[in-house]
Amino acid sequence: MTATTGYLLIADISGYTMYLTSSELDHATPVLHSLLTALIEQVGEPMRLWRIEGDAVLAYSTGRFPTGDTFLAICENLYNAFATRRQDIVANTTCPCRACANVANLDLKIMAHYGTFEEMQIGPMNDLSGADVILVHRMAKTDVKKATGIESYALFTDAAVRAMGIEAALAPYSQPLEHFGEVHMQVYDLRAAWERFRDRHARHYIGPDEAVFTYRHQFPHSPGVLWDGLVNPELKRTWMDMISVTADLPEGRLGTGSRYHCVHTETEFYYWIIDWRPFRYFTVKFADPFHPGLTYSETYELEPVADGALLRYTMSPTIDDNGTPQDAATAGNIAFIKEFWDHTLPVLSNLLKQEKN
Repeated sequence: MTATTGYLLIADISGYTMYLTSSELDHATPVLHSLLTALIEQVGEPMRLWRIEGDAVLAYSTGRFPTGDTFLAICENLYNAFATRRQDIVANTTCPCRACANVANLDLKIMAHYGTFEEMQIGPMNDLSGADVILVHRMAKTDVKKATGIESYALFTDAAVRAMGIEAALAPYSQPLEHFGEVHMQVYDLRAAWERFRDRHARHYIGPDEAVFTYRHQFPHSPGVLWDGLVNPELKRTWMDMISVTADLPEGRLGTGSRYHCVHTETEFYYWIIDWRPFRYFTVKFADPFHPGLTYSETYELEPVADGALLRYTMSPTIDDNGTPQDAATAGNIAFIKEFWDHTLPVLSNLLKQEKN
């Protein structure tokens, strides 16, 4: 066995014991299966599925993780998937039994720690061992809800927060845990993040049918890894061959409203994120550096495939302030972008391979 350092994560459906003991088993079991499936679907590289423990999904990472922001997005995606599936079950169920009537009372909490553990192969099963594995399990038995009033939360140890290096809206929390003493942690309100996602994210998506230009490139990397390569400013600086790439972060992290500033030897340009759906797609509004006063939008969509992920890039027409298409500018931008992607996307793929190693 070899010691490994990485993230340990438990996504636990809270309220399930009470729900199960007071509900009809033949209806409660399919509900649990559906909710757990929604969570498992969100676990992929750079995270690995560890196992299922009753009403909880356990996952972990090994090796180099892209960024802390990517890890936080994984946590948010877990809750968004859970909340969406729960909402669908409630909306499409007319059964009056207790199991179906009480689905809305189920919630999700996530515990995450960054530490050291060992992978063990026991027969056909892969398991983890170590004190940090015990710690992340103990974090499921804290008084966060009572102390903070936050019902749907991600609870990070300070070690995880340091590894993530994020400046999101985290609330300090500490509690003594058996054999570990006082453990200092940070709480992130997942329901509030879900509500912001639902309320603020107007859809700005350029489908192939409305695009003036579509470009596809397949990568041998998961959507999570590829996403980080596409949005991480430092990685963008490298594979796009820029002097510098910086991003304004209105809420302390990348998302809708963030603005990129890219400086090249020949020009500089700005673009803004106007739609942000982590690991699925994002759309940006681009200030055309070659035609001052004109803009166009781009959607970057990631589709999981057998050996990695397919990137589909779509571009809107270049328009003026009145929304009038500018055909000559559009044609020039298409020619530039095609040549740019032909050169840079293979560089991105090689860079992500190096980052993984």
